[in-house]
Amino acid sequence: MRHRSDLKRIREAVTLYNSRRKSSQKFNLVGFVIEFSLPRKSQGTDYVTTIRVVDELLSELFINMFAEKEEHLPHLKSYKDLIVLNNVMMKHYVDGDEICAVYYKQTSSFALFDVKTTTNTPYQTSPGFHLQKDDIPCITSMRALSSRYEVSAGRNEYLMTIKDLGTKMFFDLVCQVLYVQKLEVGCMLFVWDGNDAPPLKVQTMHEDEELSPLPLEIEPKTLNMLILRKFPCVGSLLRVKAPVDMSAYFQEEMGQWVKIRNMKCEETKSGLWLGTLLPTTKVRLLPNSDPIVMECKRAMDERGVGRQGRSPLGSNPLSGLTVVDPKEFPYATLMDLITHTEIETIVRCVVRVVAISPSNLDSFLNQNEECKIILTLEDPTARIHALLDSQHWGVFFEDFTSDDSDALKRMKMNKLLGCERDHRNPPWIECCIKSNGNRIYFICNTKLVP
Repeated sequence: MRHRSDLKRIREAVTLYNSRRKSSQKFNLVGFVIEFSLPRKSQGTDYVTTIRVVDELLSELFINMFAEKEEHLPHLKSYKDLIVLNNVMMKHYVDGDEICAVYYKQTSSFALFDVKTTTNTPYQTSPGFHLQKDDIPCITSMRALSSRYEVSAGRNEYLMTIKDLGTKMFFDLVCQVLYVQKLEVGCMLFVWDGNDAPPLKVQTMHEDEELSPLPLEIEPKTLNMLILRKFPCVGSLLRVKAPVDMSAYFQEEMGQWVKIRNMKCEETKSGLWLGTLLPTTKVRLLPNSDPIVMECKRAMDERGVGRQGRSPLGSNPLSGLTVVDPKEFPYATLMDLITHTEIETIVRCVVRVVAISPSNLDSFLNQNEECKIILTLEDPTARIHALLDSQHWGVFFEDFTSDDSDALKRMKMNKLLGCERDHRNPPWIECCIKSNGNRIYFICNTKLVP
């Protein structure tokens, strides 16, 4: 039986390791977890993750952890939670001065403690872990010291925001994880930093291909309204695909700010951004007081409401292809409209028309009682399908005289779509959108300028 705790702070362990000429040694360690890599398969049959641990003096240590099952690896719940590690091997890389530790599944064990509480009951333990009574004072002391320091996101040449998507192949991103959707393999993270993603060009379909309205999202299952109403209504939600299920890391901290290190993002065929986490990706949990997090929040507060706050940041000036009449309807984003709690409403939006169905303009240019087309509208916050039906058709083309040919209307509609040779790059327009009790959307009070 031990009569005192053998737990070592990182600085203590490194000093002892160096004093013994860096021979392989086992230690019991305690520290705060600030970063983790995605769980992945090792070269053998194990799962492996790398965590970064610091002590109250900000001494850092990387620990490579191996386990037989993925669920036996640590799943951090919140920023700076405590970890106790037993029997980890300190090692020194021959090619450099870096010291790391290795956690072996046969002989090592760990426990995670919520740093924000006073309980000494861990919320996750590995098989074989036993908390020693003599370790409790050390854990209590470390918890008390946790409020005295913060670990920041840090800045580097790879750090960028959602508004900069497409400028770098691999990058770091500071963002909030707002939701995690489980997939058959891995998961989809919904992340946000308050910025508008740059609009994408949309590939033009060939004439012999059947064209249907563009998809509204890239996740396999549409999120329900209870979830959507928790999301911000300004700024882009970036969907990020992860090769492993990460929901266990964010069970209690939806809205947790993180720094994602080494990810990539690409354009999809439907003109939507899709981020991807890589096997080398690491996630650092951040406090709300982090300087970069504070910058994101301050930028959001400065956007305010009205036209300036509810219009895409890159939409000024507008194309002038449309006018709205009358003009007393409030400005809103498409996410405002989707999550609106009233049964019926009419709002003014600044959007792009990224698709029209049916795609053959000649099939609906002649006014008749059956006239109905579907416009796919998007802004940085969302996409919707909106109807232009016979009830609102006359207003839409009201400023066109009887002498105006269908060719002129077709030309204007092509400008609305931003048709180019092999893609569409639609301009920003202003329009009014009506939502009925069934959440079906209609273009209304909007005129196309001849």
